[in-house]
Amino acid sequence: MSLAAYNAFPMILNDGEKEYRFTLKLNPSTDSFRLENGEIKRSVFIGRRLFNKMFQLIRNEYGTVMGRIHYTDNEMKHGSASTTEHEQFNFEIREGNNMEVIIEKEHNPLRKLKATIPNNIQNKLEREVQHSALIPSVLAALIFSREASLIA
Repeated sequence: MSLAAYNAFPMILNDGEKEYRFTLKLNPSTDSFRLENGEIKRSVFIGRRLFNKMFQLIRNEYGTVMGRIHYTDNEMKHGSASTTEHEQFNFEIREGNNMEVIIEKEHNPLRKLKATIPNNIQNKLEREVQHSALIPSVLAALIFSREASLIA
C-alpha cells in the first residue's frame, strides 16, 4: 500500500462569462494530479516522449490519451495544445502574484480562456512540479468541463 502525498491548490477557470472553481491536487511522486470541483473528480497522468521535456501527453485514470502539449520555448511558457477531438489551442503562462494561463483557440483567437493558480510556493521542487502540471491541468479542466457540460 502506498501513500499519496498531494499538494492542493485552488484553480479558477474563467471563460469571459463564467468562473469555474477547481481544486488541483498535485502528486509529484507519480507525475499526476487530481482535478476536483462539485461535479468533476478525475485523476490525470502526465507523460513525456522519452526525455523530451518540451512535449507532454495527458492521460486519464484509464490510460486514454486526452491531449498533447508542445512547448515552443525552453522556459515552458508558450506553446500549443490539442485534444483528441482535434481542437487546437495556443497558450501563454504569465507569472506574478498568481500564475495565469491564457488559452486561445487556434481558429478563434478572440475567445480566450484564463486559468489562475496562486503562486505562493517557496520550495523549488514543488514549484517545478506545479509548473510542469500547469498546462496539463488547465487542458484537462477544459476537457472535463466540456464533458460535464459546464463550458459550451
